Amino acid sequence: MIPSLVVGLGNDEKKYNHTPHNIGFQALDVLARRLKLTWKDEKDKVHSASKGSLRLIKPKSLMNVSGEKVFWAAAWWHIPVSEMVVLCDDFSLPWGKIRIRRKGSSGGHNGLDSVIQAFNTEDLARLRIGVGPVPAGMDPKDFVLKKGNDETLAELADLAADALNAVLSEGVDAAMNHFNGLPG
Repeated sequence: MIPSLVVGLGNDEKKYNHTPHNIGFQALDVLARRLKLTWKDEKDKVHSASKGSLRLIKPKSLMNVSGEKVFWAAAWWHIPVSEMVVLCDDFSLPWGKIRIRRKGSSGGHNGLDSVIQAFNTEDLARLRIGVGPVPAGMDPKDFVLKKGNDETLAELADLAADALNAVLSEGVDAAMNHFNGLPG
């Protein structure tokens, strides 16, 4: 399966830029630059960039309630959930580990859970980007919302964009076979 709708999860407020929680947005920004795409506002629901049948979106909401905006975009462009992939951070994966799956639970990720709930299915491809581990004694929420090192986050976004490019050019299964086995 080659996705036609790529959803980056993040918080659409500037104060969340440069945090691990917004790595889904940042990875899409990298891919958009590589493809020479320009972001535009769609009905104040999502930021979108497109090329041919490929559409990248960043919901214009807080991550934990982004499902409604993603559902709107899929309906607006008539894209079935089977042709979507969602990018999100994952603090349970080591920094730099990429995990691609065709379906599954949210694993406790509230943004991914919001999308799953909006579509009422776990049959949704996802690309999880490892930002962990959370230091002992630190609240995971504080960890993912803490400003990070711009260079380190940029390297992680590049890696995630590479994995996403593999999904878009080779399909989910081939990308899973390559990226899921790499050390984080």
